[in-house]
Amino acid sequence: MIKPDGLNLIYNSITSNLLKGQALIDGQYKDIEIQKTELTSNSVKVFLYLDESFVGQITNYRLITIAGKVFLERSENIAKNNTKGLLVLFEIVLQEG
Repeated sequence: MIKPDGLNLIYNSITSNLLKGQALIDGQYKDIEIQKTELTSNSVKVFLYLDESFVGQITNYRLITIAGKVFLERSENIAKNNTKGLLVLFEIVLQEG
């Protein structure tokens, strides 16, 4: 079992190395601020929020590290308009092997 100190170590390592999120909208990556991060008993969650100013066909999301590298990436296919925001969740499940 991963102990609380171990969970905090993993959480801090991940979150301190994340810079931003990005969404591929109509073929161009747009930067998105990380809205919040959360540690649960078995996962690290990273939330991105695309407000009403992000409009178009979204086909990909990714998290970018402070070194400018892609940490996580996820495909999507959603048409977003300017009437609502969109909350995106990346969840890193922690499991002892």
